[in-house]
Amino acid sequence: MPSRLTLLALLSTLPLCLTAPPLPISHSLLPASAQTADTQKAEADRLLNQGHEQYQTSQFEAALQSWQRALTLYRNLKNRWGEGSALGNLGLVYFYLGNYTRAIEYHQQSLAIARQIKDRQGEGALLGNLGSVYDDLGNYTKAIDYQQQSLAIDRQIKDRSGEGRSLSNLGLALFRSGKLADAEKMLWASIQVWESLRAGLGNNDAYKISIFEEQARTYRLLQQVLVAQNKTNAALEIAKRGRARAFVETRLRF
Repeated sequence: MPSRLTLLALLSTLPLCLTAPPLPISHSLLPASAQTADTQKAEADRLLNQGHEQYQTSQFEAALQSWQRALTLYRNLKNRWGEGSALGNLGLVYFYLGNYTRAIEYHQQSLAIARQIKDRQGEGALLGNLGSVYDDLGNYTKAIDYQQQSLAIDRQIKDRSGEGRSLSNLGLALFRSGKLADAEKMLWASIQVWESLRAGLGNNDAYKISIFEEQARTYRLLQQVLVAQNKTNAALEIAKRGRARAFVETRLRF
């Protein structure tokens, strides 16, 4: 899947409970209304995760249906976090289906909720997603503005992977707007972030592969920017580094 936009996940962001309750609670002892709410919440979470799986395998229409159903349930439950996640993910689907108007609409709704519940990481991701939508629309002024806002939040909350992605997306918007020197600067900064993240991963090969996919995209984009500036030798060096990384990652996979 393309990695320019960020998928919003509900379940992966929930805190873990470190202390067990004294006794398990039997649902049969709960009021009918509580049972209904618990059942709806479980179904909404299942649909959210199902949509993730469908989205990752490019089943966009199926993901759209799953997240629309999840959205209805979360709204019935007045679960703002779940509602925001479903809205943002619907925005992603509409982006890949080419319906930019709906993509912006859903992302803006999700952004409003993220701000209301003070989800700073979600806010940063949604600003970046909006920037990518406007980038595809050719509105580079708005694209750059949204990516800069996203980058500022990533740095404030010390979200390094978000920072790397925002720098790369900002570099793309600057490149497309003709600001080649600024684009190059952002892309070098993005590569530095990916390199620092990889260095601290130890034996976590699965995450290394994920970081590599982001880094490879940044390498390819930087190569284009360097070629556009007639920096042939630098572009060849970046291509060489990218191939070396690809060789290492192939060994990790197998």
